[in-house]
Amino acid sequence: MDIRERLLAAFQVEYQEHLEVIRKLLAEMLARADGGSGIAQLDEIFRRAHSLKGAARAVDLGPVEQMAHRLETLFARMRSGHVKIAPDLASLIGRSLDMIEDWVSAFAGGHATPDVEPALERLQVFLETGEVIALRQVAPPVVDVPPELEQAVAAAAMPTVPPVASPPVTETVEAPRTAIAAEESVRVRAIHLDRLLRTSDELLTETMNQRAVTETLFSLDRALVDGQTVWRRFRKLAGNLAAHMGDDDRAAALNRLGEDIEQRLRQVGRHARDARRRQSRTGWALRQLGGDLQREVRDARMVPAESVFAGFRKMVRDLARDAGKEVEVQVGGLDVEADRMVLQGLKDPVMHLLRNALAHGVEAPDQRRAAGKLEQAVVALRFDVSDGRLAVWIEDDGRGLDFARIRAKAVGQGLFSDAEAAQMPEQAMVDLIFDPGFSTSSDVNDLSGRGMGLSVVRETVTMMNGTVDVRPRQPHGTAFRLSLPLSVSTQRLFLVGCQGHFYALPTEGIDRLHRIAAEAVGTVEGKSVVFLAGQQIPLLSLAHLLGLGETAVKVSRNVVPLVVLKHGERRVAVAVDEFLSIREALVKDIGVPAALGTMVAGGMLLEDGSVALVLNPFEIVETFRKSGTVRVLTTIEKPPEKRVPVILVVDDSLTTRTLEKSILEAHGFIVRLAVDGIEALNRLRAERVDLVISDIQMPRLDGFGLLQAVKSDQALKTIPVILVSSLEAREDRERGLALGADAYVVKRKFDQKELLETIGQIL
Repeated sequence: MDIRERLLAAFQVEYQEHLEVIRKLLAEMLARADGGSGIAQLDEIFRRAHSLKGAARAVDLGPVEQMAHRLETLFARMRSGHVKIAPDLASLIGRSLDMIEDWVSAFAGGHATPDVEPALERLQVFLETGEVIALRQVAPPVVDVPPELEQAVAAAAMPTVPPVASPPVTETVEAPRTAIAAEESVRVRAIHLDRLLRTSDELLTETMNQRAVTETLFSLDRALVDGQTVWRRFRKLAGNLAAHMGDDDRAAALNRLGEDIEQRLRQVGRHARDARRRQSRTGWALRQLGGDLQREVRDARMVPAESVFAGFRKMVRDLARDAGKEVEVQVGGLDVEADRMVLQGLKDPVMHLLRNALAHGVEAPDQRRAAGKLEQAVVALRFDVSDGRLAVWIEDDGRGLDFARIRAKAVGQGLFSDAEAAQMPEQAMVDLIFDPGFSTSSDVNDLSGRGMGLSVVRETVTMMNGTVDVRPRQPHGTAFRLSLPLSVSTQRLFLVGCQGHFYALPTEGIDRLHRIAAEAVGTVEGKSVVFLAGQQIPLLSLAHLLGLGETAVKVSRNVVPLVVLKHGERRVAVAVDEFLSIREALVKDIGVPAALGTMVAGGMLLEDGSVALVLNPFEIVETFRKSGTVRVLTTIEKPPEKRVPVILVVDDSLTTRTLEKSILEAHGFIVRLAVDGIEALNRLRAERVDLVISDIQMPRLDGFGLLQAVKSDQALKTIPVILVSSLEAREDRERGLALGADAYVVKRKFDQKELLETIGQIL
């Protein structure tokens, strides 16, 4: 590739960025209540036009350079206050930017480039007269005029304001008053990021295995302690037996042998404890590093929507032109960042919906005029982040959903009788348009008619753990909203238990959690329902949904845990055996059996190396809607649960004690409190405690002193201790671990997840 080819390739990226920023800032100015006189926006718009002109000059694209120069002049007058932004001027600028985009696209594709002269003339007319003329007024009518008369008329009509010519190479332009510093960046091939993500996943998998190793070493340590106790009892019994038999020599030999074995056991015990502590520290460090690596990879995979959808504006304009429709294409939020794979997966659904808007929504100009609308329709594509998820809006101001036509089509296809169709609610008809093969178009063309577009949209988005909503747009038209996770690397999941297995549900699909008495479950037409907040919600057990054989819900004290799932306006209740916890985890494709269909989105790795199925809550709601089988919930009482662990929290701060107590009790632990090390030792000697969580800086006896006292006490030394402190220096951490702490958590980095994971590993 020669230098010109490299410059052209760079220009292809750069000019799109300049155009999108100018469009975005103009839209912001128009939206301002004071008429859009923001000097910061104007400075940046001017700078972008100037940079575009220079870039076009560098690659010798004269038409683009001329357009950019006229726009630059226009923006300079806007900066000086001689020109104010208005809708007609914004439309002129927008069409000029569209012309640049069309010209560069045709040039890059090796096609005939469009004539830019009419667009240049429109800009020139505005610069000279301040008037925005219609496109059809640019070209004068063709009449036969003698050449000498034509020259005379041209001379008489010469404007008093000199025309703006293409700039010479030596031209200097006022430096912009503001500038945006570019971040240093480097291009990385997408395949390398994908491999790096897989590597980080494997690292996290190994950290899960390290947990199992740590737990095994912990069990070995306890077994050795118990073995020493048993051996001492045996040695004492054997010595007494030998002395009772009067064999002093054998009694002495047995005592020496017992002492030697006991010493060896103590030595093995020390090595086991050291190995367990080193393994615990190594495992903790690996989890931290693995988590950091995965977050860094996730951030590196985040790219702006512009990188995938920059060309969609032109695509829609071209499709509209081919269909004989006048459309203003509005694209917003291209700076919103999401995972590259998420954006790539959205390309086809978004394209389907935009084509659908042109085919079914936007009317022809004469129809719009007859309906009292502007001849130019609006089709909008907008990206946003809402509740930690990517939201994509595809809107038009066309005719909206034709429910009468949908109803007639459903009857025509034999889906419903006339009477049934007449009673169908609007939401049910909206669902029909997503069914495969359902289309209200009377003929098949390049835009519509096959009835597969919307079904592909829902299927694709659902497989990505997303949803599709259809809403009316005021005062006219239709709005489609796609909602998806921002990243494919990790998701926030809620773990539940069912029939001895763990399952995970993305939290964005959960409306609320309930615990209700089994008697509160009702039956309507042979199907179980529950009344929550005055609303009747269908109910089924998760075991029944997944076909796990025994479908009864295992309840404790006759209380049924319910997860209420949502999809749009629909709500369904799913009964599970138990609530567990919320996790941030990677969802991986695990080759789900076909019998489960799209109800299973993948799997997540648990601490013990097993896999929990990740369910798609939106598909579960759809399964409820489509299923006509009888569903009756049955319950059975669970056997008594095992003893609940007791945790002692030691901290002189009331706020910290209250926070940690509420977190631990919410996850089912029994919590005891102490304000310093002295009170903690008294509690430890008075009642059974399974774990100590202690601050370091406390009055009377600090955390280091408490730890040393616990580990030197034969009755207490087996109790695990976690130090939670604001002291983050390496020497403090090393001192705590050297004294026998099982974990060291820095308060600055303290979060609920890290504390609970550490407790889970130790207990």
